[in-house]
Parts: sequence; C-alpha cells; structure tokens
Amino acid sequence: MPSRRFGFPQLAVITLAACVAMPAFAQQQTNTIFPTGWDSSVRSRLFMRIGYTSAFTRTKSEDVKDLSGFVTSREDINKALDLGKTITDECNAGTRTGADCTRYADGSSGLTWDSFARGVLNDAFDADGVDGIGTPAGIKARAQKNLGTPTVSVGYWLDDDRKWLLEGFVLAMPMSVKIYGEGVRWDGTPNSVNGKQIATTKLLPPLVIGSYNFGDAKTWPVRPYAGIGVMYAIFYGAKTTAFLDSYVGGKTTISTKNVFGVGPFVGFQAPLNDSLHLNLSVGQIGLRTTSRLVTSNTTINSGAAVLTDLSKNLAEAVANGDSILQGDTGDNTVGGTTLITELIARNRGQANLGTYVREEKMKITNTIVTLSVGYNF
Repeated sequence: MPSRRFGFPQLAVITLAACVAMPAFAQQQTNTIFPTGWDSSVRSRLFMRIGYTSAFTRTKSEDVKDLSGFVTSREDINKALDLGKTITDECNAGTRTGADCTRYADGSSGLTWDSFARGVLNDAFDADGVDGIGTPAGIKARAQKNLGTPTVSVGYWLDDDRKWLLEGFVLAMPMSVKIYGEGVRWDGTPNSVNGKQIATTKLLPPLVIGSYNFGDAKTWPVRPYAGIGVMYAIFYGAKTTAFLDSYVGGKTTISTKNVFGVGPFVGFQAPLNDSLHLNLSVGQIGLRTTSRLVTSNTTINSGAAVLTDLSKNLAEAVANGDSILQGDTGDNTVGGTTLITELIARNRGQANLGTYVREEKMKITNTIVTLSVGYNF
C-alpha cells in the first residue's frame, strides 16, 4: 500500500472525526476494555489517542561495499584475454571453426587480445592500484524524505499528580518507504544512480514515549512535556526496482536489519473538555541500519551504466577496450566488455558472472510529528 501525505486541512478533518467518534467508541467499550474488578483509580489514569504521525527523514549513508569480492578480477580478465587469443590462433590454424571464430577471433592474429586490450586494461589497474572491478566508489542511498501513517496510542499516568507518563503506540499502518540512489563520480558529476528510485520497503515503527509533564493537571490550560522515545524499526517486504537490477546486472534481493532507536521528544496537551484533549508531540530518533543486497545471474555488457561510474582510469580503459575489441573481432558489432565477460563466465564454467553480495550502511534521522486527539477513561 503506498504511503499517504496529509496537510493541515486533512489533519483537521481527522482530528474532528476522532473528537466525534471517540466518546461513542469509549461508551460502547465501557464493559469490555477493562477486566471486571479493575479499580476506578487505575482506569482514570488511562487514556487513548487517535492521530496521524509524520516522519521527516535525513539519511547519511556509506558507500556500498562488495562482500563477495570483485565482480571481475584482473586475473579473470587476463585469463579471458588469453582465451580470446587462443580462439583466434586456433581459428587461424583451422583447428577451431564455427560460432567461436565468428564471435571471438580477431583480425590481428591475436594481437588485439594479447597486446592492445591487455595493455589498456592492465595499465588502468596499475594506475588505480587495484586488482579487479566491483561496485564503483561513491554509490550511496537515501530514504524517502517524508512518510506518514494513522496511529493509535495508549497512555498511562504513573503518579497521582499526573506528572510522569508512559505512552505506547499500539496500532499503525505500515509505511511504504521509497529508497533512492545518491553519489557522485570521481569528477564530481552525479553518478548513474543519483536521484533514481532503487528499492521500496515496508516499515513498521513501534514507539514508546516516557515523559515528564509540567504544570498542574487541573488548572493549566496547556501542559508542555519533555521525554524520551524508544523505537523498534521493523523493515520487511523490500523490493528492488528494474533500474537497480539493470544497473547491477541481475535480479537483486534486498533485506534490511531491524534496529532500535532512542531520542528526545517534546510536546504539549490541552484539554478540550473533561473527556477529550488535543496533543502535539515532536521528537527525533536516529536509526543505524544495514541493508544486504544479493544479485544473481550477473551479466555486465558493453555500454552498461555501471561502467561509466568507475574510476577515471578504469572507465576510460573499459571504453577504449570496448572500442579496440569491437573494431577487430567477429562481426564488429559486439563491444569488448560483452566479449570479455562471456569468456570469464566460460572459464569459470558458468552461464554468467554468478552471484554477488553487497552491503549498505546508513543512518536515518527521523523527526517525528504526531497530532492526535485523546480520550480520558
């Protein structure tokens, strides 16, 4: 279910509706909410609130990390280049014929595979001081900036003077959260994922707030309060978008770790009559979580967006290698990246590059605003 956003006119409608409905609801439930024999003083300390909770988020994420190693290592690439030269030699000698010769044999007796392409790619690896190609640096993510859901909470005054209060949110519709890509390339330009939706996830955020309420409960028309909130964020039902699957080269699953968060809350409540009151609370809770992405049946072809996000040296080397091999192999229509990754998969005895696991760590700071109407039992 998609998330819904409400402005102040819609919140006013919700509030008025709750004002009308809550006394009737409470009257209907008088004989069923509380067990027989409950002391009236215990009941009088209880209240229920119905409202709407909005969360305004800021995200700070680390770069995505490869947990399963390079998608293609320098060794993999050199072995693929060796195989390309071997196929060319055998096709020239007449010991190999057919589709391999049509697709992989170069027109320079193996020199394109063995010297030109190898030299370009190995020079780039040496310049960057790396031994493979994986997830480009600078790939980040951020959560949707504005979320909201209707909420129901139950509160209990811990003392006779009604200073100390414990409130728990017992019912809320799950929030549907969109995840977007962020980050820049080596030259400071936005990378290919920047601003693109890469995933969605469901979020259920149970919340408990303990607060101290200032002033006299019987005489103050408005009572401010301050306290601490504790949230347990439950993430489930995550799905990647077709864009992300295309970017990483295969169907990807995503899971996010459930986490606790703690933060300050302030607010006020004002009585509307003997039974009803209006409440507004504002708080901030930070969540540090980790998402794990698993990509299956990985295939990276020439022209893939992910290749443009590599470092300057590797991006240029891949583009040059694509051009060199395409211009001198097979029917001159297939880029070098496609040919090399096909030969890497063949050397590994696979139909593709396989399965890769990545990790994304992020801190999500949530400013939580709740407007609600309460009924005092």
